[in-house]
Amino acid sequence: MQSKNDGMKRRIRADDSRFLANRSPFFHNVRMLARYSARMNAILKPAGLDVPKWRVLMLLVEGRPITVSQIADEAVVNISTMAKIINRMTDDGLVTVRTSSADARSTEVFITDAGEQVLEVVRDKVAYLFKEALRGLTKAEVQLLNTLSVKIYDNLSP
Repeated sequence: MQSKNDGMKRRIRADDSRFLANRSPFFHNVRMLARYSARMNAILKPAGLDVPKWRVLMLLVEGRPITVSQIADEAVVNISTMAKIINRMTDDGLVTVRTSSADARSTEVFITDAGEQVLEVVRDKVAYLFKEALRGLTKAEVQLLNTLSVKIYDNLSP
């Protein structure tokens, strides 16, 4: 015999706004990202990094000038919080900063040789975790996951 809850669960559509953990992509994404961040922090800690510093270094490794506010936007972090992270990274010798020649109100951030070296120390372990996290997914599924994530992010943008 079916319980009342079983019938109720079947009638709830995937796009229903009522919170049900097993039907909420946001709930699952938060869980996934929390676990991924915890694993990343365990890998990064011995090298003196954490996930926010890792994100900054990964954005800077391309070598193009990027401002503190651009980094904050890309990392989805409040600019004052990002400024504190950048200051700590400057003190650690991982990045350097200078006033932008294009806009004196902006501060550009650059990766140092020490920043690149610390990335090299953890790169293989991070790559392994990345592969482990995506194990069993096809290239098409990873591409779909990226596409859907970007669409949802854009939907939530102001």
